[in-house]
Amino acid sequence: MQKLHFFDKKRHGTPDFPVEYYYVDSTHPRYHMAFHWHNEWELVRVKQGELLITLDDKQRLIKAGEIVLIPSETLHGGEPFDCVYECLVFDIYGLFGKIDALKPLLRPFYNAEVMPQQFFTDNDKAVADIIDVFSEKDDSTVFAFETLSTVSCFFAWLIKEKRYQKTQKSAGCSFKIKSVLEYIENHCGEEICLDTLANIAGMNARYFCRVFYAATKTTPMNYVNQYRVNHAAFLLESTSAAITQIGVDCGFCDSSYFTKVFKKFKGVTPKVFRQSVRKN
Repeated sequence: MQKLHFFDKKRHGTPDFPVEYYYVDSTHPRYHMAFHWHNEWELVRVKQGELLITLDDKQRLIKAGEIVLIPSETLHGGEPFDCVYECLVFDIYGLFGKIDALKPLLRPFYNAEVMPQQFFTDNDKAVADIIDVFSEKDDSTVFAFETLSTVSCFFAWLIKEKRYQKTQKSAGCSFKIKSVLEYIENHCGEEICLDTLANIAGMNARYFCRVFYAATKTTPMNYVNQYRVNHAAFLLESTSAAITQIGVDCGFCDSSYFTKVFKKFKGVTPKVFRQSVRKN
């Protein structure tokens, strides 16, 4: 069974050019940005509306014309509000790792020894230019050169202007929360209780709830239900399995409770949801 992954294993771009651009509106399957992380860096620019984005334990409302930089392995998610946004995912090691002269400059970023400035606007040309290369891309192939140029200029600007601060790399709570999310993914169809999740994080239940809420802005069990509903929605759209069976496969043993929880998160029943996505 295919699942929604918290760790994004998808290859973005190609091994020689690890960069990929996504234009996201309400029709995109990942319009609601579920919590996940990946090895690449990411730039997100809001074109219209607003995007409430969470980066590890920080939350910020990003408005049209604003850009957020998401470093490698940062746990992040976003809730759009009448929003259209762009994502540019790129691997700085894949782009520059073979250039010896750049390794001493970029190593602190690779190793998370420094945290760069994360929030920008379209007026910050050094970062806006990177996304513009793809959003304004034509049929020519020079955009690959332009991408390397703009990403290089961006990191040069960060370093020259000291748009970063030193950090102390630590597994910390973020790593523990990732372990919990992986457990939820792998045991979606089974019974999941709060004590089990707290034990995986190595915390008592009360403290775990506080740490989990700080990272995700929701309670652990509410997040379990949200994950199950999102996975059920994927199965309703992509398979012909019976609705009752999908509920069971996603951890809802009672069909009426499945309908109730699904409607809470999606605004419609599973049956209506399946009908609507198939019409589109």
